[in-house]
Amino acid sequence: MSEESTGRRALRLFATYRGLVSVPAGGRLTAASLLSKLPINMFSVSTVLLLSPRYSYSAAGLAVGTMLVANAASSPVRGRSADRYPVRTVLAVCLAGYLAGTAGLMAAAAGRLPLGLVVASMAVIGLCFPPVSILLRGYWVAVAGEQMRIPANSLESALMDVTLITGPVSATLLSTSVSPFAPFIVTSALMALAVTLLPSPRGTSGAARTDAGDWLRPLRSRPLLCVLAAMFLFCAALSTIEVVLPVYAQQHNVVGYSGWFLGGLSVGSIVGALVLGAVPSPPRLMLPALLGVFVVGACLLGFAMTVGPVLVLVVCPLTGLAIGSSFGHLYTAVGTMGPSGCENETQGWATSCSTAGFAAGAAAGAAVADVAGAPAFLLLTPATAVAAALFVLGGSRAGTVLAAPAMPQPSSDESELRS
Repeated sequence: MSEESTGRRALRLFATYRGLVSVPAGGRLTAASLLSKLPINMFSVSTVLLLSPRYSYSAAGLAVGTMLVANAASSPVRGRSADRYPVRTVLAVCLAGYLAGTAGLMAAAAGRLPLGLVVASMAVIGLCFPPVSILLRGYWVAVAGEQMRIPANSLESALMDVTLITGPVSATLLSTSVSPFAPFIVTSALMALAVTLLPSPRGTSGAARTDAGDWLRPLRSRPLLCVLAAMFLFCAALSTIEVVLPVYAQQHNVVGYSGWFLGGLSVGSIVGALVLGAVPSPPRLMLPALLGVFVVGACLLGFAMTVGPVLVLVVCPLTGLAIGSSFGHLYTAVGTMGPSGCENETQGWATSCSTAGFAAGAAAGAAVADVAGAPAFLLLTPATAVAAALFVLGGSRAGTVLAAPAMPQPSSDESELRS
């Protein structure tokens, strides 16, 4: 009976995601999502391999950091622009800036021009990164319906983890076997194709807004602020682990395990996202429970580090089980709480919070691991994840943060997107 029940559950999971990608424009959204995420996860490795021989590792780190800061700072602006102006125009302008910044980076590196030009090019890339990921979460709801918001967000998280595995490997192969410039040519083509494939409603989705000067409107919601704070803290907790794992491998003279550690974490995240993402109506405490599971997994990983690298390799997929599903439910909460007409801007704020969280966690994790050893990440990650859960619970008391999404009638823009 147990095996039969498991089989039925697996069939329901398969049917859910098959139905999601089979809706009108579902295939194009899936392709655009995958193509837009590969450049994100290829970029850091490609930049280090391009710039470090020509300048230094610190210069490469400065360039990557500049791009991330610029991206985080501009995400709400790009999302707001997509709410107020024709989406195709916003995408075209951002893509032009992104391609110009990439061309400037390659030209500066090829000519060994002053580092300031490299950093300026990276800033342009970050400021103009096409907001495909910001738009996708709302587009999935438009084509598949509000009831599919959670599976769509879980699919997005799973695709991100897939590219976390394949992106750095692809970038390394291209850089070492073809040319250090090859990854940037490929990522430019991938991003242009993603923008081309992304279907969009005709007209201006934010044309009816009357709050053009109110830049903080999405942040006036206390439940939304709580979820954004939880997003920041969860990303910081996760980034700490992602930085500590390679440090642990280096400290134990098993550097070759680094990729396998991170790959195992991503595989667990993919499985967890797809399995839990098919839950149609999660209870109010689902997200805090997932964050609790993540805390348990982090503690288990810390124990494994005291035993040996082989046990760490075994535990990494278990630690990752709650990662993708937590992201899916966090983005679901964000998507259901943005003020009307500010959906993309709200997603932009979520992107900013996640990017800032990853940066903070990486810095803190590296510092703690360098001083006290890799297992000392337990001083940071569990407490940070528990704080994220408390923010979610606080937001839940302040409003309907984690209630199941309602079933609004599609707007005219959504109707056009479905067609």
